Amino acid sequence: MKRLLPFAIFFIFLSGTICGQEVISGLEVNPQVMKRATQEKSVRTPGTALTLPFFDDFYRPSVFPDQVLWSDMDAFISDDYAVNPPTVGVATLDAINNLGRLYENASEFPYMADYLTSQPIRLDSVFSPVPRKLTRADSIYFSFYFQPQGYGNVPARADSLVLEFLAPGETTVLIVPADTIISGGDTLINPADTTILEGWVKAWGSPGLSLVDFYAEDSTWFRQVIVPVTDSSRFYTSGFRFRFRNYASLSSSILPDWQSNGDQWNIDYVYLNLGRGINDTLHRDVAFAGKAPRMLRNYTSMPYNQYRANFIEEMRDSIDLKITNLDGISYNASYRYEVSRDYQPPFREYNGGNYFVAPFTESGYVKHQPFAKPPIDFQFQIGTQERVYFTTTHIINTEASLGRRENDTVRNVQLFANYLSYDDGTAEAGYGLSSVSAQLAYRFVLNSPDSLLAIQMYFNQTLKDGNVNDFYLNIWNDYFGEPGELIYSKYGYEPAFEDSLNQYFTYHPDSVIQIEPGRFPNLTFYIGWEQVTSDNLNIGFDKNNDASSNIFFRNFGGWNQSLYKGALMMRPILGKEKVVGVYEQHKSGTLSIYPNPTKDGKVVIELPVGSGISRYRTEVYNTTGKKILDKPYSREEDLSNLPSGIYFIRISDLSGSVTGNARLLINH
Repeated sequence: MKRLLPFAIFFIFLSGTICGQEVISGLEVNPQVMKRATQEKSVRTPGTALTLPFFDDFYRPSVFPDQVLWSDMDAFISDDYAVNPPTVGVATLDAINNLGRLYENASEFPYMADYLTSQPIRLDSVFSPVPRKLTRADSIYFSFYFQPQGYGNVPARADSLVLEFLAPGETTVLIVPADTIISGGDTLINPADTTILEGWVKAWGSPGLSLVDFYAEDSTWFRQVIVPVTDSSRFYTSGFRFRFRNYASLSSSILPDWQSNGDQWNIDYVYLNLGRGINDTLHRDVAFAGKAPRMLRNYTSMPYNQYRANFIEEMRDSIDLKITNLDGISYNASYRYEVSRDYQPPFREYNGGNYFVAPFTESGYVKHQPFAKPPIDFQFQIGTQERVYFTTTHIINTEASLGRRENDTVRNVQLFANYLSYDDGTAEAGYGLSSVSAQLAYRFVLNSPDSLLAIQMYFNQTLKDGNVNDFYLNIWNDYFGEPGELIYSKYGYEPAFEDSLNQYFTYHPDSVIQIEPGRFPNLTFYIGWEQVTSDNLNIGFDKNNDASSNIFFRNFGGWNQSLYKGALMMRPILGKEKVVGVYEQHKSGTLSIYPNPTKDGKVVIELPVGSGISRYRTEVYNTTGKKILDKPYSREEDLSNLPSGIYFIRISDLSGSVTGNARLLINH
């Protein structure tokens, strides 16, 4: 009989289902991948063949696999998607390509999605201590850890993760008839598909399943797989390669606002070497098994002036670290952390001393308090700057070393800027409400009066923009721990997307809202929306930080607190600092544009009264602040060539003096 997890854990990992009015879904785009894809080549050429051993634990500062080891860029490298990985950092395979968008062939039926392919490996010879030929007697084994779903979406039963080995020189062309099931039932192939198998031999595979079911099988968050490489005639060559690939599928097309990324698989600690055996499950490595935690108690980021107003209460008393020993014996290790400001020399150091770290298989993560729960007995330096960075570096030193030092150091960068946030800037899923007139409210508390300038939100793009629907932007004060009086409400806002330039879109109320005692009891306020359709607006949801106690929703009755652990990607912008990420209106007249919204893009632009008879120019900016049109002013303007979205219109004279600004919504 399978062991059952606690009911609370079930809710953490339940995805793509409705609980009351709340919806958790996957993502269509990955902004981090999109940003890096514009900076790196999407096609990599094979380099010089690697020699044994081959090892990667995916702890590197890039969203793409290390090009020295890997030949493609489909996998997403991060420390966000995995639940309790062997060491910090994993490779995630999903339904998103190396440009950060859903594959063009994405469908409701299983299709081949991501690949993670090694560079060529010299499996014919070794060169140290003396060159010699490899044989079966060298006992070559390949191992890795894997996990379905993680903090992502559940791979469906018909989906799968596959490991393949390449036998160079063996090439087969297979034309697959319609609806044929191949690879032992892995996938369905469309009628026009032609599959070219270049000597790739399936070595292992797993059907899709949820993390709950995966854990219930043997109480393991990650499972280690060990595969012997015994066919020397096929694989012991100078061009041996291996690859992981996954089959993915989308949710039903009946709900387009739900169709987004899913079917995540996490891979870690990939190791190929000789002199191994089927029971070679231990690794001489003491390492961090989780990302560096933040030191602020309430927020992931906040304005520096708000921190200064109550800096003692804003700091945590201690932090939680996950340190693991993957070997079968104990190792003497030391731990310390150091804190620096704006990349200057450290101003604070903590020394946790030495401790013998027992194997994870015996004791789990380190429980020694100076290592596992180091104290925070300092405050970030107080200054007057508006934007400040503090970097905390955690370091383990140990005698367990095989050249795997990368995961012995983790860092957290604390940013003080002009916004409040509970999230870390990365969405592992999407959150929304599923009924007409549903309302969402997100609570924030200030330490001193301030000005609310704008609200930034990161909405997930769904297939064919199925979630682009107008909503009311709302701001409430507090009433005994729940949203109270509606201070601001205006209709006409809609989900907008920043893609690779900026994850968040900035929404401006009609005027600055002063958060001060009296109108806002306890300096508490709520930001959110009321929707006018039953469609899931699908805002970014960070599963690595829990702000569920600050998330409220309702339909016609009272307010309910969220049942899902995570943080919404919504951020109030405070103070006097310029809001970035969107074209800022200048102090000038207001343009009259009609019709607005427009369906065909043809509009009339009326200049402000008293503009005179000067010659003017029309400038059009998109939501990233990029100028996409600059032409002589015309009262009747045809913008039909622009796609649906929000645009900012600026009219200026030939000297550059701004005459008027306006916001235009095109909705074809």
